[in-house]
Amino acid sequence: MNLEVIGFAFKKAVSLLLMPSGTIFVCLFFGFFIWPLKRRRNLARTLFVLAFLIYGLAGSAPVANFLICSLEHSVQPDNSTISASDNIATAVVLCGGALSDENKPIVDRLTPNTRLRLLKVRELCRNDSNIKELVIVGGCSRPTGCSFSEAQLSYLWLKELGLPENVEVSLEENSRDTEENIEAVSKIMKQAPFYLVTSAVHLPRVLFIAKDMDLRIHSLSCDFQCSQNQWTPWDLWPNPNNLRKADFACHEYLGITWLRLKHYFNKVLNI
Repeated sequence: MNLEVIGFAFKKAVSLLLMPSGTIFVCLFFGFFIWPLKRRRNLARTLFVLAFLIYGLAGSAPVANFLICSLEHSVQPDNSTISASDNIATAVVLCGGALSDENKPIVDRLTPNTRLRLLKVRELCRNDSNIKELVIVGGCSRPTGCSFSEAQLSYLWLKELGLPENVEVSLEENSRDTEENIEAVSKIMKQAPFYLVTSAVHLPRVLFIAKDMDLRIHSLSCDFQCSQNQWTPWDLWPNPNNLRKADFACHEYLGITWLRLKHYFNKVLNI
């Protein structure tokens, strides 16, 4: 295993540990091991209480929804680089994950985020006759590698659903995360205008990466998770679905923070 793979695996591991569910696990793990040490019981109690508070907050609907809505409403897609005279002929969709279980049907191996993005880009291709090319972006996000790519699975499912016959599909199967996704798209599209389809909560990080690349993006969001419903007392009760939403949002916040730090240090060091 080379240093690049180790670094990628380390970045993924840190991201998992810093999300609410990961932090809960770390607190419980160390709390149980520290508890037998009588002199460290107060620390163990603190860790248990911290895990309880994180789950109670991140697992509640108002907190999870606040985290999601803050991202989905944080940016307005800037399509000023696209003029009315541009006949956009290419749509690009970023995959959002896939499972490695080869015994499952293809649709069940794709994450809900990926499926919704694919349905959105399929709808776009069917409704816009100008689109002649579809680029599906997504390699293997597992540090240890896998026998498939997210783009491959996505393409197979789209073939089952049906695409317009005049749309030519190409796959980008080497990028492992969002940074590499956008770098690959930049090499493919260069200065040509294109539609970019991804989840609404994912869009702020995508646009942050793309802003210095002079890409002519017309962004299309989908997979909206922000709720405008009025909350009831029952929504304060924590549940795993809300914790999953909080994890998703925190993953994006961590990604944006990482990018800002990289941008700052590159500027300081004049890299």
